[in-house]
Amino acid sequence: MRKVGIFVWGLSAFFSTVQLASAANVNIVHGIDGRDLGLEQALPVDIAVNGTCALKGVKFKESTIVELVPADYTITIHLADGSCSKPAVITKQVTIPENVRVFSAVASLSSRGAPQLAIFNVSELFLPSTVSVRHLAQAGGVTVKFSSPELLSSQSTRIRNGKQATLAILSNRVPYTATIYPGASRRSIARLSGVGRSKFTIYNIVGSKKNGFSIISERLVP
Repeated sequence: MRKVGIFVWGLSAFFSTVQLASAANVNIVHGIDGRDLGLEQALPVDIAVNGTCALKGVKFKESTIVELVPADYTITIHLADGSCSKPAVITKQVTIPENVRVFSAVASLSSRGAPQLAIFNVSELFLPSTVSVRHLAQAGGVTVKFSSPELLSSQSTRIRNGKQATLAILSNRVPYTATIYPGASRRSIARLSGVGRSKFTIYNIVGSKKNGFSIISERLVP
């Protein structure tokens, strides 16, 4: 994971005063397999914020944490040329409200294969440890089955593209398993296991049935 601090080179032009204590951590994830668009798998992209080319050459599965103060933003994603001068593939209006600590923005595909930027307010999860599975693949609904010693029985949730299923873990270091099934299939596409910790653990399902599904994980500190 590459970490980039405040967009000093760009955002300083937008704000005369930047209060770092109020800034939100935004994890930007590249979750589009280029093969699903008829391009190379790595699919390097440039990302602009309010017209300033801020991130360059980001590749499939890479992620970058940036800090943004509360404001309205226009985020555009372009095929990489180092200057964000190619036509935008994705344009998204994003509002960072006051008192929000952690956001996640995932470039991905809709269920019909259209490029999208999915925004999630991770700060809405306040428990000591949470595990979330997001459906961001070119596919119909998927079923997520959670198992954990804290559950009396396994917990199954069916989600569609752009949504997530979340398991709340009340104590640290409690093991969990998340098994993901596409459609009505009984054959899983992934089985994810771990131990709850004082952070948000997120699994993004991306890709497609044609070229294969991938899991991109995020671990964000609340």
